[in-house]
Amino acid sequence: MSSAVSILFVEDSEPDVELALRALRQDGLTAKWSRVDTEASLREALARAKPDVIFSDFAMPQFNGLRALQVVREVTRDIPFIFVSGTIGEERAIEAIRSGATDYVLKNNLRRLGTALKRALAESAERRKARQVEEERARLVQILEATPDYVGMSDPEGRQIYLNAAGRRLVGRDEEVLGKPIFDIYPQWARNVIEGEARPRAERDGVWQGESAMLDAGGREVPVSQVVIAHRAEGSGAIRFYSTIARDISERKAYEARIQHLANYDAVSGLPNRSLLGDRAEQAIAHARRTGRGCALLVVNLDRFKLFNDSYGHAAGDVLLKQVGERLALTVREGDTVARLGADAFGILAADLARADDVHHIARKIREGTLAPFSVEGHDAHVTLSIGAAVFPRDGEGYDALLRGADAAVSRVKASGGDGFQFYAAAMTKEAVDRIELDSALRAAIAQKQLELHYQPQVALAGDSIVGVEALMRWRHPERGFIPPGLFIPVAEDSDLIQQLGVWALMEGARAGAQWQKAGHRVRVAVNVSARQFGSDGFVDAVARALRASSIEPACLEIELTESAFIQDRARAVAILESLKKLGVQIAVDDFGTGYSSLSYLSGLPVDCVKIDRAFVDPVAKGGRDAAVAQAIISLGHTLGLRVLAEGVETAQQLQFLRAHGCDECQGYFFARPCPAEQAGALLGKKLTP
Repeated sequence: MSSAVSILFVEDSEPDVELALRALRQDGLTAKWSRVDTEASLREALARAKPDVIFSDFAMPQFNGLRALQVVREVTRDIPFIFVSGTIGEERAIEAIRSGATDYVLKNNLRRLGTALKRALAESAERRKARQVEEERARLVQILEATPDYVGMSDPEGRQIYLNAAGRRLVGRDEEVLGKPIFDIYPQWARNVIEGEARPRAERDGVWQGESAMLDAGGREVPVSQVVIAHRAEGSGAIRFYSTIARDISERKAYEARIQHLANYDAVSGLPNRSLLGDRAEQAIAHARRTGRGCALLVVNLDRFKLFNDSYGHAAGDVLLKQVGERLALTVREGDTVARLGADAFGILAADLARADDVHHIARKIREGTLAPFSVEGHDAHVTLSIGAAVFPRDGEGYDALLRGADAAVSRVKASGGDGFQFYAAAMTKEAVDRIELDSALRAAIAQKQLELHYQPQVALAGDSIVGVEALMRWRHPERGFIPPGLFIPVAEDSDLIQQLGVWALMEGARAGAQWQKAGHRVRVAVNVSARQFGSDGFVDAVARALRASSIEPACLEIELTESAFIQDRARAVAILESLKKLGVQIAVDDFGTGYSSLSYLSGLPVDCVKIDRAFVDPVAKGGRDAAVAQAIISLGHTLGLRVLAEGVETAQQLQFLRAHGCDECQGYFFARPCPAEQAGALLGKKLTP
């Protein structure tokens, strides 16, 4: 210790004091001391100044050590009190400790004295610090109890350890809440935000700010603006607890919703307006680009509506428009959008189409749904519809182009007398025939071994070395040349061919990987597996057969799955994944962020890698939301202990962004295009830094 310790001896023997001081000096301790040997002198000494520690003999001619302890404890409980005695026995020592003594040291073993003193002073300092913290905490609690905002604290496991008065009022819980799960106060969507985004972000960055909602006593959602803070322990850095501050923003949300509704919805029908339909169409088009599925825009006109308006008046016309809009909304699929474009025109966005001819079914349902007469101000109104449709991407790449195409198709229907349906490009019959022919040709291609796998390198950004390859299926038709996977894979998925193709790809990919291993290149071979193949009964056995037949190391075979493979039956999906992990193979989630993208869902799956879809990689150099999504996926993957791979890397700027944000691996044209096995093998062992 750097400064002298203030010691008060309750001792009748001066030589014993000197012996104690000598023992302390030998332990590197210096002391300022005084001695008393009566109760009166002890009280006087305590009144003058409080020492750092008291050393007391147990039995003295004029004074008793236990009485000295009692006197000291009447004055203060903070000063360490250590018996230094040659007569105290074990039973008396225990009694003394129970009475408030800090420790005891025998006079024939003064070597312990320094250690006992240091420990006593340290414990005393801790008690003082704890008392100061408690006093500070009490003041803080007074402030927190007075604030009108929700303030709560929870342990890392999500149990409530504090909730202020405003918080108890907000969630309607006046009863005891300590120890109860904090997530119970959130609706499910908000719970997903808190568990999957807020707490992980706070753990990573220290704080998260955003909006969520809480449930009041009646179960009503209360929108809140919220801050979540992660508090870490000094030294270890482990999270001690989370705190959250939330403010009721119901009034603001109601006002915003009203403004938003007026800007996006038609006043007559209550349906989305042209602007909102355009926004949703662009979203559907972006989704279609990422997934390869289609979407369509239908324009629906009421035949001879002007005649109805002129006959019964504009008010009756508005009633009819509202009823037609309601009927249309009931006939379309869940997830489709019905909007009013103006006058007698409605727009219908049909998203996520498996094939273009699905629009026929939608149009038929629309016409069937409006066959029954409408009742308008006591009049029966029979309505016929002219319907035109334009399909992405065949008839246009954007909302405006699709709308123009659908309008043109409606005009052709009206020119033919109305009450009909027309595609902008009347090629549905040819397309259906082409699909049937492609199915037949694909079956022949499997038998004639026209299919082959090409491999695209996957590069570790730490070292720029090839650590894996993705196996990509190619169809080399003897007459048509290479047929794009986007054409024949959907055909295979609609039939039993996808199972056959999937097994072949597993076998071929594992065989190529094993050959590269024999040549001294230990790389992963990633094989794409469809959701249909993944869910089949024999899938795990097929993977096991591929491992046995090729003798590839299991860890060098990676199964790539899209998020759709996990959605329908989570329990079954987890069971299959666990069976695959027992085989030793790796599992990657492909195209992450383009589908369901549930963060809590991903955290519960036994996977090894997350692949960032190219849709988020393309624009990262420009910043914005897609760049933020890419950065968030990297952070999420690392938080969950997963490898993160970005696909579709084509520029140095994209690579620089991914390096800067800690992405583990990349693949794309910037490094190498997919190539046959022989060419891919020649690249292994090389660094691919363009």
